[in-house]
Amino acid sequence: MTRLNVTAVQEDAFATLDTVVVVPARDEQDHIAACLDNLFGQQTRNPAGIVLCVNNTRDATAHIALQRARAARWPLIVIEAHYPRGGVGRARRLGHRIALRAAPRARSILSTDADCLPAPDWQVQIETALQRAPVVLGRICVAENELAAFSRRFLRRQQLETEFSDLAMEFARLIDPVGPDGIGLNTAGGANLGFRRAAYLWIGGYRALESGEDRDIVARATRAGLQPVRADLAVITASMRTMGRAPGGMADQIRARSKSGNCTVDSALTSFKAMVAGHLGYDPQDRPMTLLRVAQDLPQLRDCVEQLRGLTCTDSRRRHLAAVWQRAGHPIPQRHD
Repeated sequence: MTRLNVTAVQEDAFATLDTVVVVPARDEQDHIAACLDNLFGQQTRNPAGIVLCVNNTRDATAHIALQRARAARWPLIVIEAHYPRGGVGRARRLGHRIALRAAPRARSILSTDADCLPAPDWQVQIETALQRAPVVLGRICVAENELAAFSRRFLRRQQLETEFSDLAMEFARLIDPVGPDGIGLNTAGGANLGFRRAAYLWIGGYRALESGEDRDIVARATRAGLQPVRADLAVITASMRTMGRAPGGMADQIRARSKSGNCTVDSALTSFKAMVAGHLGYDPQDRPMTLLRVAQDLPQLRDCVEQLRGLTCTDSRRRHLAAVWQRAGHPIPQRHD
């Protein structure tokens, strides 16, 4: 059974807010002060309230957050929750439910993580993007100063995956019938998402998942025809820590890249063959993508993207992919239903 304790600072202010930021936090006493200070320091005429969902925590995260908000006289709601399952997805869902109830006039509901530092104009950039789309994916950068502590092998592996990911994203957006506003790959991260209030309610909000709740909600938004967009100017910086909170999250990926041998990569990535198959309407039937396969497929993907850039429309690009498929001698796979 879930146990909740809710404490508010400047609670009355929530009634008039246009924007609320929801932040899940589990044992984040080393990061929460910096995260909140960056949220307090947003360059905006309409400061956002903050809902902090502190779940299954054994440290002073809630205490530090409340102290910070009281000193700044900032509207903050801290939810202390203890539940047996559900993980970060359940924390996000609970935080958003409280935010929607506490701020009935809020039109924008934003999301970040407790170990992240939003840029000074992050809120404004997300809100601006929400004027043209109901769901917005911001950009998540890594802390450059923390990268210096990693081995050369790690940095080479990271660079390899980053190049492949960037090209795979461009590939997807070049083929996307929505055009350049399409999100390409679903690389959504709850550390940097924004929703119009009505859109969040329409798709049913976050689901109580142990991990992957961010990509799940964006996938459901896309299937519902809401056409999420990217806001590359809305930037947060994420910690490069190796001990994370969500299974399969960024920290797990960092640890995997720090070891020798092959490892899986971001779950949004697929082999070049699967990319082509998927965009031709076939069932990709792919295995989880690995770093070794990234290295093998990178030259082919690089060449294909260069060719697609020179074509002027989606139809001509699809014809090019069909020719690539035929030249490779692949059998016709099963069509999607």
